[in-house]
Amino acid sequence: MVSSRGRVVIGSLAAAVISLGVFACGDNDESNGRGPDDAPDPEPLFRALEDDLIKTCGGTNGTCHVRGSFQQAPAWLGGPDPYVTVKKYRGVLPATKEVGDSILLTQVRHAGPALADAPNDLYRRVSDWLTAEVPGPPLPNTGAFSVMSGFNSIPLDTVAPGLTNARLTFLATETNGTLTLDALKLVAPDNANVKVDSPFFVILPRSGKVKADPEVNGFKGELTVAAGESVDLFTGKMILLRWDPTGRLKVAFNKIESTPGQGTSAGCTALELFKSSALPAMGKLVDILPDDDQDAGEPLGQGSCIGCHGKAPPANEAPTPAVQAMDLRAAATDPAAACAQAKIWINRQDKAQSTILLNPMGKGNPQHPMKSLAESDSIIVGIKAWVDAEN
Repeated sequence: MVSSRGRVVIGSLAAAVISLGVFACGDNDESNGRGPDDAPDPEPLFRALEDDLIKTCGGTNGTCHVRGSFQQAPAWLGGPDPYVTVKKYRGVLPATKEVGDSILLTQVRHAGPALADAPNDLYRRVSDWLTAEVPGPPLPNTGAFSVMSGFNSIPLDTVAPGLTNARLTFLATETNGTLTLDALKLVAPDNANVKVDSPFFVILPRSGKVKADPEVNGFKGELTVAAGESVDLFTGKMILLRWDPTGRLKVAFNKIESTPGQGTSAGCTALELFKSSALPAMGKLVDILPDDDQDAGEPLGQGSCIGCHGKAPPANEAPTPAVQAMDLRAAATDPAAACAQAKIWINRQDKAQSTILLNPMGKGNPQHPMKSLAESDSIIVGIKAWVDAEN
């Protein structure tokens, strides 16, 4: 699901502020159209483009986005004062504080025109007004990334200082325009604790309005992950509606920070049981199915958990998605390292719901390419014995 998506280029505010300063509201005649901290006063910028915006987006006699009588169009320019109404309409002032995510700038031609097609340089003028309304800086975020079916690992290195090797991981499934993210985990680096506040997912379609809605696609509150730990991201699951399979995502954080730490629990506390019970179970043969069909079709052959997750890639090629998800390549030479990798997929709050147990039973990632096993199967029993013993 790889796609490219252009970003908004924000025009200069200087000319607009100079030319519109005479319209500034307030009692201070020397304000010259500027607000606190000498920032541009946004209202004069809006008032200068208000008529053109209503003409472009309001439709004939205001039937579109003024009165909303045409096809139940949202009346984001309605009410006694369009300036008050437009600022309250969700998505106009982007929750990401990144002006290019505003629904006004990312809307494409629909029953009405796109701002990019509007006359009188309206797109640039709206951009300048939004920049004055949302001066930034943007919320810390991952930047846009493509979503792959199955396992995804999103680095957080560039989101904030001190996050080298921190990442978000999840299992992705797309069905009829709904993207489900399961086993959402926040992984802290070995040398830093990570604290996040109210993260939310931003849907970036290939074309069309950005969907940045923390109330619908986000989590509330704070979450701290100790160095070397991997924990569920709040509920560990997110369902995103109206997903464009050719689009991308990004994750924004109200706040994210790191503090120095030293991982103490990344390693296994039940290593001997991992070696004597889990590893032999992971080496047993299972039926391998086509990647895109869990319930039907003939098996492609037989393999094992270690055979998939421990497979070395050809020279100069990246590890397979299975290895990226859980790297068992050192199972024979360094079982402690392999155990630490496998431990990431234990749900310590509810071990029966651990991904490392659910996937082979067909209850986790629906793209997991192996025939589902019963809970009583010796493979599940062997892995579970170790899972239950881990702290």
